[in-house]
Amino acid sequence: MAQEKQLWETLSTRQILDTPYLKIRSEQVALPDGTILENYYIIENRGWVGIVPITEDGRFIINKQYKHGIGHEVLEFPAGGIDPDEDEPIHAAHRELMEETGYSVDADKMEPLSQMIANPTGAMTRIWWYIARDVRKTGQQKIDPSEVIENILVTPAELIALLQNGEFAVQGQIAAAYQALAYLGYLKIEL
Repeated sequence: MAQEKQLWETLSTRQILDTPYLKIRSEQVALPDGTILENYYIIENRGWVGIVPITEDGRFIINKQYKHGIGHEVLEFPAGGIDPDEDEPIHAAHRELMEETGYSVDADKMEPLSQMIANPTGAMTRIWWYIARDVRKTGQQKIDPSEVIENILVTPAELIALLQNGEFAVQGQIAAAYQALAYLGYLKIEL
């Protein structure tokens, strides 16, 4: 019988930062070998959602958006945090799709694609990805004051080219793009 791996033991916890958008705690932890780490920092949040939207004519909607953390624009799918009043990630997905693109989708056309974990070393962030088929323009963007988002429509072949040439380069977004392309039959994976 395989021996179960020992987990770290949390000895104490203190909140370092507590804002509506960012929470950070510091833990004193004991490692399985007895080593004590005095300050192990963990980012806390409700998680976020990402949507791979596809129009009725089969084009993907991607956002060109400035990200101040890296100081330049990136290409990515619509995504955002889950608000405290949203009891299910799919509600956040419908809201984020409309806010960032002005597009909406019937409830039965938004399907779960995958769940991911972002940075399990220093954060407790889960990401719920959805694929939204047959989205249609039904309103206007309602973006946050800190956001500047240009929506771009691309074919599956153009999305693959953006992935391959490194222009679509945000880590979890890449995984979602390949998952969606495979799910829709644009990529053939041989085992």
